[in-house]
Amino acid sequence: MKIEFIHYPFVFTDAGTRHNISEIKGTPRVGAMLDEDLNVMFNAEDSDCVSGVCPIK
Repeated sequence: MKIEFIHYPFVFTDAGTRHNISEIKGTPRVGAMLDEDLNVMFNAEDSDCVSGVCPIK
């Protein structure tokens, strides 16, 4: 699943789920992929994403 939105302390995914940010292992960012165990698998490659908030392109 992919992180769509972060509203501290929650992370919302494209699967329609909400997770507490403390449950996620790794650095959660918008666009990052999560596996079933909430491990960050892939981060967005945009270096201009500040605190997980990326500009709209």
